Amino acid sequence: MPSDSLRKHIRFQPDSDTFVALKLEDNSLYTGLCVSESQGGCAGVFINHESFVAGKMCLIKVGKLDAVAAEIRWVKELDSDIIKVGFQYLS
Repeated sequence: MPSDSLRKHIRFQPDSDTFVALKLEDNSLYTGLCVSESQGGCAGVFINHESFVAGKMCLIKVGKLDAVAAEIRWVKELDSDIIKVGFQYLS
């Protein structure tokens, strides 16, 4: 994950009920909970799944925002069941 000094956009805390819905390139669908947002991307927590791989493209919808193309930038395993995933918006 990039340090704060390398970030291009200020991060902000989403509402506690902001969900992330995404469709990966293979048309598989996932939902998670958004834990940080910025103008350039977001991070969410999901049930651990091997489909989340850095560099994969997806279509992502965060809360009430329109769906946009995004890239998975990083994946961090929090425990054996939960992962945190960072996304960069492409449009």
